[in-house]
Amino acid sequence: MAHAHSMAPLETASNGKSLILVGNPNVGKSAIFGFLTGSYVDVSNYPGTTVEVTRGNASLNGSRGTVIDTPGANSLIPMSEDELVTRSILLDLPDTPVLQVADMKNLRRALVLTSQLSDLERTGGIALNMADEASERGISVNVADLEKVIGVGVQPTIAIRKSGVREIAENSITGRSFSLRIRYSDEIESAIEKISTILPPDMHGKRGIALMILAGDETVADWLHTQVTPEALAQCESIVQNTRARYSVSLSSVITMRRLTEIDRLLNTIMSRKKAIDNPFFRLLSQWSTHPIKGLVVVALVLYLTLWFVGLFGAGTAVDFFEEVIFGRYVNPASIWVIDHVLPFPHEHIAEESEYTFAIPLSLMHEWEIGTSTKMVTTTDYELTVESLTWWQSLFRLMHDFLVGPYGVITMALSYGFAIVLPIVFTFFVLFSVLEDSGYLPRLAVMTNRLFRIMGLNGKAVLPMVLGLGCVTMATMTARILETKKERLITTLLLALGVPCSAQLGVILAMVASISVVGVIWWGAIVTIVMLTVGWLAAKLFKGETGDLVLELPPLRTPQMSNILVKTLARIEWYLKEVVPLFVLGTAILFVLDRTNSLGAIQTFAAPVVQHWLGLPAQATEAFLLGFLRRDYGAAGLLMLQQQGLLDEIQVIVSLVTITLFVPCIATVFMIAKEHGVKRAIWMTVFIFPFAFLIGGIVRWLVILSQTVS
Repeated sequence: MAHAHSMAPLETASNGKSLILVGNPNVGKSAIFGFLTGSYVDVSNYPGTTVEVTRGNASLNGSRGTVIDTPGANSLIPMSEDELVTRSILLDLPDTPVLQVADMKNLRRALVLTSQLSDLERTGGIALNMADEASERGISVNVADLEKVIGVGVQPTIAIRKSGVREIAENSITGRSFSLRIRYSDEIESAIEKISTILPPDMHGKRGIALMILAGDETVADWLHTQVTPEALAQCESIVQNTRARYSVSLSSVITMRRLTEIDRLLNTIMSRKKAIDNPFFRLLSQWSTHPIKGLVVVALVLYLTLWFVGLFGAGTAVDFFEEVIFGRYVNPASIWVIDHVLPFPHEHIAEESEYTFAIPLSLMHEWEIGTSTKMVTTTDYELTVESLTWWQSLFRLMHDFLVGPYGVITMALSYGFAIVLPIVFTFFVLFSVLEDSGYLPRLAVMTNRLFRIMGLNGKAVLPMVLGLGCVTMATMTARILETKKERLITTLLLALGVPCSAQLGVILAMVASISVVGVIWWGAIVTIVMLTVGWLAAKLFKGETGDLVLELPPLRTPQMSNILVKTLARIEWYLKEVVPLFVLGTAILFVLDRTNSLGAIQTFAAPVVQHWLGLPAQATEAFLLGFLRRDYGAAGLLMLQQQGLLDEIQVIVSLVTITLFVPCIATVFMIAKEHGVKRAIWMTVFIFPFAFLIGGIVRWLVILSQTVS
């Protein structure tokens, strides 16, 4: 059972006007939050969860207050951890005004939340966001009539242009109450009244809480334990049982259907939709994209476009330019030159009574030799022994290598983050934004729903999976779009196990290009079978339910360049803030391992497994070791061995399977720890590491056996 948690870490300001942002997922809440609060914000996990809640200060109506950006929620009767956190914040801060951010194109979904806010007796306002996109699709809303029905101020907004945002935010703290009350059947209304009389007289939103209890929301019972006596809870449960006996379906279904019926009736009076201009091409493409057979053709075309644009252009042309030209010719040499001339080193000429200067470049360090004499070296400022100079020499060399050495922050971490991964994720972000803005992604989810059901998931899981082909680290975080904890955990495991990032995929494709079709089939079939099997077993082992695939299929349309640009830049900003620091941390760990000679020890320890079980040359050990810290570099090491003629076709197949199923890069491990906790990150790594070698060895013997039989 999920638990509601204390709101102590996110208490609003005691003085000034505060505001809670609430809305469905992907409606622009974060953009509105960023505009209101600026860059100085506090991001922390909600107590007892991995769900992040963002808080910042804003000036509203001339006074400073706190703005809280809650996780996206489709309902305040929680079906996911994100929804539970949002509902918990609302219950724990009953007097704080709410600004509901709604997607003007999907007003039906938004009004479900509006009615629940009304039942909880909240005050605030509604921002009808994405008003420009709604207008493009011929959607118009009678704002004045909508305000009369729901009681609070309503303002069309365009968050990315900051249009209308401040007006509705300041209007939301004026104290007007949400009043979209849905009238239910006499039996349910009677039960609501009875439960309300049991709840404390001073409790806010008793009608909403009563509806949660009637709908079978077990999470609200945990919160109520701190509010009412066990006897009162027993009385409430008795009322629920008596009411439930009057219906042939669940009370949750009865309440939901009645709510949607009333919302549809309201929409018919306040919203109009102009008939879109019929585009024969988009109409045909829309029909094909969800067809059981023709849809596969569309999927194949999308995958081909992805591999060409991201795998060949992004991971090939763009990476080569940034790695070899920008960083290879300019950034890294310049960084090394600057570090060599900035780090202070004693001048090569040391004599008694001479002035001590800091002038020797590190490139000349090897030419500077000091004898074992312990005589004093006098400077104008202080005295140093030769031994202390040697100590400083070692310290400065350590600083040099940490910055621009083989495992340096600049030459490795930043080169990797900016020269290798950034061009790839940028091209993927562009392509993903195109697919998103065109309306195709929901159709892809529908097409893959049946396949993902085998693994205890639904079609929504295809979105982080596809995103994982760009960057598994980022895709791990986007698994948040899945509704249940079980789905997020399975998806994260599969991402870590068998989804190669675009940088790694580009190298893998180069290896695949030089082997036979049979070899390619071996690699593709083994990886697919392993993914399906592990997903199926995980679905059996992990507790919890799989959410239903409920998606609105928007019309296919020509992507808007402005939308693509805004979404791509927003994701690049996320990448720079969240992922690049993890690369720096991973490189620092590798630097420490190298300095302590742990890398050599690990290579020696792993060599028997690599050589005897996998049948690969000893040099492959280093490739797998690098693969943990830099996934594509591990694949690149194997590619180099292949190009040197050290791998035959069987060894290439074994290498491909093993490196594809190998542990994700250390940045992904950190992201898994951030999203699911350190324990789960550790057990995933402990499972995947030997599992990849186990499958690789089995594949080796299966291929040898098949060739022997044939």
